[in-house]
Amino acid sequence: MADLLAIISRDRSRPVSVADLLAAHESLRGPASFSQTVSASWAEVVVLDRVAPPLAGTEAAGEGWVAWAGPLADAARAAAPLSELEGQFALARLATDGAELVVATDPLGMMPLFTAAAGDLTYFSTSALVLARALRTPPSKIGIERFLRTGTMFGRATPWEGIERLQPAEAVVFSPAGVGRETYWRPSVDAGIRSLGFDDCTAACVERGTEAFGRRYRGAHPWADLTGGFDTRLLTLITQGAGVPFHANTVGDDGHDDVDIAREIATAAGWPWTRLGLPDDWAEVAPTRIEEAVAWGDGQLEAMHLCNVIEGHREKAATETMLLNGGGGEQFRDYAWGHELWSANRSNQVHYDRLLAWRVLGPTDLSVFREDPTPAVAAALRAELEHRAEPFADAPNTFQCDLLHALRNTGHFGAYQALAAGWVHMELPFYLKSVFSTAISAQPRHRQSHRLMRAMDRALDPRVAAIQTKTGGPAEPIGVANLYRFTPYLWRRGKRFGSRLRGKVMGDGSKGEGALVTERERAFAATIASLRAQGRLDPAAMRSASLFESAALETVLQRAEQAAAGVDWSLVGRIVTVELALAGADAAIE
Repeated sequence: MADLLAIISRDRSRPVSVADLLAAHESLRGPASFSQTVSASWAEVVVLDRVAPPLAGTEAAGEGWVAWAGPLADAARAAAPLSELEGQFALARLATDGAELVVATDPLGMMPLFTAAAGDLTYFSTSALVLARALRTPPSKIGIERFLRTGTMFGRATPWEGIERLQPAEAVVFSPAGVGRETYWRPSVDAGIRSLGFDDCTAACVERGTEAFGRRYRGAHPWADLTGGFDTRLLTLITQGAGVPFHANTVGDDGHDDVDIAREIATAAGWPWTRLGLPDDWAEVAPTRIEEAVAWGDGQLEAMHLCNVIEGHREKAATETMLLNGGGGEQFRDYAWGHELWSANRSNQVHYDRLLAWRVLGPTDLSVFREDPTPAVAAALRAELEHRAEPFADAPNTFQCDLLHALRNTGHFGAYQALAAGWVHMELPFYLKSVFSTAISAQPRHRQSHRLMRAMDRALDPRVAAIQTKTGGPAEPIGVANLYRFTPYLWRRGKRFGSRLRGKVMGDGSKGEGALVTERERAFAATIASLRAQGRLDPAAMRSASLFESAALETVLQRAEQAAAGVDWSLVGRIVTVELALAGADAAIE
């Protein structure tokens, strides 16, 4: 991963410069260790990286050039037709005759790429916060409220007026005829995969996955995330099946389900494995890292939590700078369309309200807001989702929901991929175009209740498949002989389903007064205390003050500073993120 900055003039006789973007980038994210620039009289593009740059750079051919940031599956093919490219990337390409320039995002839009216009100039950056700072862009109230209410940003909207995110497979084309936009690739169902029975589908998914992983990662020796869940287990098993050596890692404390199960898996499989924890003095260190987390999270991921994530990346980077993440593995199961219930794959109508209630508008303490942002946020989110699904309106709702889930993950796994760029090159193998297309082409009935994933796990390594998951029961297929092992799994799925039907997903988000305070929460409290001591979280003077009830926010911040039980840490972290992002852009909400 790397950062890409670009500026393009509609006046082709006008020289341009990215100096202001570079200054904004360095002030927020610090100096880069690698930089390459390509330019024409009317365009300039810079690729920056703080890590060794095997996955980013520039190439020239004739009068043209191509510049890219991020893990193109084959960087040497960066000049190939866009529809043939694979991986996650942001790309700018000048034609060999110098007449046409294309700026594009990857097929699934995982790597963030933002754009804004000022006069006859068009700006691009992999950081919206860099653009906001450089262009003195005012904040978007509804954009800020979307982040505060949900903790994620997907679709075109950003927290900044006039700055938008390019969508999956979107290309902006500059030519003498003007500026246009096009979509260079659309997902579709592979009829060959869709027609397969369960066993043949399992074999095809394993074959295509190992082929894609092997083609991309053979010769590397990456880190691979491993937890107690299904997705990272499938990630590591396919990586092993592809003949790619890797070093598994798990983040967490000893005694945590993820750590204990991952240790058991790695031992059974014979994989090298490392547990990544936080230093003993983390409560003292964390407050000094919060500005860094805001900058690299682009003000669109909860920054106090990101301090913990970045610490793990620092530790990984000491030995290896490529990391494989299991994001997108859930496309091999029914998670994306579980909210459709009995209408799944029987209709082309998507239940957007239920999707939002179950998957996006999670429990949040609303008492601090001057007015409940939920209705306006829900309407904006629905508009983003409907726009993405519109070209596929005649397809089954399961297919549409697969695409909508991938879109929502641009604001989660895609954002985390961009965050990691300061320390490691994080990749999302399940969002390689070929792997994603295979997953969503499998018959929905094959993917229900983890059936396909369980069968793939067993085909790849029966020993690992037989080990329990943190959701209860093993990762192997359910049968008469092992049915007793699945009682916890079936109970937990039933309980979760019942809670959603009863609307408990819309609760207040607190953990309850009896919950124990963790060491991570003590570090959160120390960060709040530090910022309040600096006067940066005074409800009456905050840059975001107009959004909140001052007295209610003061109560919440006091409780957070004291590490009181029952604090909604997710919301507190979002408030901190918004406030520091506004400071980074020297902006305020009027």
